[in-house]
Amino acid sequence: MLARMRTRLRKTVLLITLALGACSEPEDRSAVLGQVDYGGHVERIEALGDYSAEEAALLLQLAGANASFSVRTGFSLQRVVYRTTGVRGEPTLVSGLVAVPASGAIKGVVSWQHGTNSFRPNSISQPSVPEGVGVAALFASDGYLLVAPDYIGLGVSHDVHPYYHWPSTVETTTDLLSIAARILPALSRAPAFDVYLAGFSQGGGATAALQRTLEADNPTPLRVRAAATLAAAFDPAGISLANAIETDNPFFLAMIVNALAFVHERPLEDVIQAPYARQLPALFDGTHGQADILAHLPPHLTGLLTERFLRDFTQGVREPAWFYDALEAARTDDYAPQAPLRICFGTRDTIVVPAEAKNAFERMRDAGGRVELHDVGPFTHDDLVVNTLPSVQRWFDELQRSAP
Repeated sequence: MLARMRTRLRKTVLLITLALGACSEPEDRSAVLGQVDYGGHVERIEALGDYSAEEAALLLQLAGANASFSVRTGFSLQRVVYRTTGVRGEPTLVSGLVAVPASGAIKGVVSWQHGTNSFRPNSISQPSVPEGVGVAALFASDGYLLVAPDYIGLGVSHDVHPYYHWPSTVETTTDLLSIAARILPALSRAPAFDVYLAGFSQGGGATAALQRTLEADNPTPLRVRAAATLAAAFDPAGISLANAIETDNPFFLAMIVNALAFVHERPLEDVIQAPYARQLPALFDGTHGQADILAHLPPHLTGLLTERFLRDFTQGVREPAWFYDALEAARTDDYAPQAPLRICFGTRDTIVVPAEAKNAFERMRDAGGRVELHDVGPFTHDDLVVNTLPSVQRWFDELQRSAP
C-alpha cells in the first residue's frame, strides 16, 4: 500500500547520503540510552545514525512535504530490541525505532504506528527503510522523542504478524512507551511528559486502540495529550470488509484472514479456498512483499474466498462467526476520546474509504468524545501521509504550547 511513498522516500535518503555524505555531529544525547536502567525489559540498543537539522529539512522537502513544517535540531536514530508479550501470553522479543532530538528542550513523546507491511526487511526500524527516517525527521527534529514499534512479526520478530489484533499491538506499543518514559529523565528535568499518538492505515486503527486503552488504564507515566489517525479503518467487520470485497482486494483479505485464523486458532479453510488455505501461512511469513504475495494469489476474490463465504456475505449472513467476531473486536470507533482525536481522510482514498472516517467521527462525537474530522483533500491512500503529517506536527505543537 505504501509502495510509491516508500520508493520516493528511499530515493530521498539516497540523495541525502550522496549529497551530504556522513552526517553532521549533533550533541551526543543518544549515549544516554545505554546508561538508562530499563528494568530488564531491553535486550539491546543498536545505533542507526545521526542526522543534522539541515539534513532533516532536506529529507522532508525531497520526500514531498510541501506544507510548512518545523525543524529545530538534528536527531539520532536507534533500534531498541525489547521484551513484550505475544498473542498467547508468551514472552517474545520485538523491536522499535527511537529517535532522540540532538539538542533543545524535549517537548514530549510522539508514538508513530505504521501502516500495513508484510515484508520484514521493510520494517520501520530497519536502517535501509526511509519511513522511519522520514517520520523521525518530522517529529524528532522538532523536539519530540519519537518511538515507532515494528509490531510482532516484523523487525527482529519472526512470529506471525497478528494483523488487526489490537491487544497484542497495544501491548507492544505501550511496552515501548514505558521504555521511552525511562529515557526521558536522562534527557530532561521536566517533571512530566505528554505523549502524542499518530498512525496511518493499520497504524491508524492501532492509534485509536492505543488511545482507548491508555485513557482507560494507562500502564505508563505518560499522559495522552492528543491523537491523529490517517486513513484508519475503524469498522473492519462492516465498511472495511464490504469495501475490500467490492474493490476485489485479495491482499487485504488474505492477510487479515491468515492473521486472525492464527490468533484464534481457527482453520483458514472456513474462509479461504484450497490450495490457498495451505499456502497463506508461508506467503505471510515476513519474507514476501505485497507484489510477491499477489503474484501467488488468484487475481479475483472469487478464486480466493470460498463460495459459501461469498454467498453468505451477499445474503447478510455473518459466517463463520469466529471471523466476524474477530473483526468486530478490531473495531475502534467504540469509545469517547478524552484527549482530542483528529480523524484525517483523503477524498480519493479507495483502500480506506472516507465513510470510515465520517462514521467514526459521528459515533465518537455522539458518545461525547473530543473528536474532529479533517478532510485533507483529494489524496489517495498512498499520498495521504506525506501531505498530512506536517499539519499534524503543527497541531501537536499548538497543543504542546498550550499545555498547562
